[in-house]
Amino acid sequence: MLNKILLPSFVVLLLLKISALNFTTFNLFGDEAQYWLWSKDIDFGYYSKPPFLSWIIRVYTEILGSSFVSLKLLPSFVYLLIAWSVYNLLFNSGLNKKDSFAGCLIFLFIPAVSFSSFIISTDLFLLLFWTLSLNELIKINREQSLKNFILLGIFLGLSFLSKYATIYFIICLLVLILFDKRFRKIFFDNLLGFSLTFLCVFIIVVPNIIWNFNNDWITLKHTTDNANFGNIEIDLIRGLEFLLVQIIMLGPFIVLGGLFGFNKRNYIQKIFLIFSMPIILIVFVEAIIVRANANWAAPALISLFALLYIRINNSFLKMANYIFNFIFCFILFVMIGMSYPSKIFNRISGINDYALKIYSSSSDGVVKNIVVSDRLLFSSLNFELRDKDINFYMPHKEGDEITNHFKIVSPLSRNINKNFTLIGSPSDINYLENEYMVLKINSPDQKFIKRKLDVYEVIFE
Repeated sequence: MLNKILLPSFVVLLLLKISALNFTTFNLFGDEAQYWLWSKDIDFGYYSKPPFLSWIIRVYTEILGSSFVSLKLLPSFVYLLIAWSVYNLLFNSGLNKKDSFAGCLIFLFIPAVSFSSFIISTDLFLLLFWTLSLNELIKINREQSLKNFILLGIFLGLSFLSKYATIYFIICLLVLILFDKRFRKIFFDNLLGFSLTFLCVFIIVVPNIIWNFNNDWITLKHTTDNANFGNIEIDLIRGLEFLLVQIIMLGPFIVLGGLFGFNKRNYIQKIFLIFSMPIILIVFVEAIIVRANANWAAPALISLFALLYIRINNSFLKMANYIFNFIFCFILFVMIGMSYPSKIFNRISGINDYALKIYSSSSDGVVKNIVVSDRLLFSSLNFELRDKDINFYMPHKEGDEITNHFKIVSPLSRNINKNFTLIGSPSDINYLENEYMVLKINSPDQKFIKRKLDVYEVIFE
């Protein structure tokens, strides 16, 4: 019975999501707007992320435009590809076509997918190419063909261009080689094949490496700063919260049903376990000693889902899992469609109204130049005012530390002599050489950012 209602249920939720996107007053989150803005300046790298998502957004928007609804549908299209990849992963793991198809539909219902299908993020293509890479590894376990080694290298390379968290795949692969005698033999018997794999990875990734080299390895520095190990503060509760979120994101009933069905003698299950637990453990430790976002362990959920789905054999838990996940997704999209006034939506609420008020805040009536010191707000204003004739700048004194991509591509020149609206602090522009006058003006409501930024009109004498 469950298999018969999965596809109709998915269609219902997809239509609900499309309706929610058309009715909501919510806006793009700052990071989403940032990726869109990066796509207008195609490059082989950006300050904090590799370039693949921005490349895809550029192609996508050239075809379907840059409207809010259009951009928000992009994750759904990508998740259909991920679901297809999950189908192949399950099928190549030994399930029949019927169970594999049901599995890929159930994957689309898990809370992690329901939530992230509303968010444009680098995790989208990380998950797609991670799943495709894992699928090729499963094939190599069965048949060591040249094609499989090449495809593994291509998918891994594209995964690295999507998000640097792909390094977890290499870590898990090393764990598999070290602790599994069977795969260790496959690896050493096929050193040429795996060498070809890593050659493909290198060829695909080398343009991004060159970009980082030419930009003083700023992405590596950002990643190191993001780890923030200089501010260690042990908190076990934070780690437990991370684990709880992972369970909820997978669906508590599939976790419960799958755990009791684990069979250590099943080799495919062992691979799935190795390609999930090291990631969960690493991020769990990081959550305890510093902090960790729930999505930092996103690739692990692919292997965990496959592992748990293969093992769940309790009809009641399967149905309970479906009901829980369906209700979660239904409520989420209804809340989005209603623009429900909850704190969880503060960061995507009111941005468009704020942007329009800023646009008309100048004493001349219309703003022509805007200087923003906050990265997320810089991105959001660029998107919301994309149809206006406005120049955007980021305060940055030459020689100072670069802390975001816009200080590279849109720095405020010290020689500027055009009036502008400043969102930030007058101290942000104290390096300007020409004489100017600063007038503080009323700041519109800005609940979508954590730290309130004052608004000023800067007039050159």
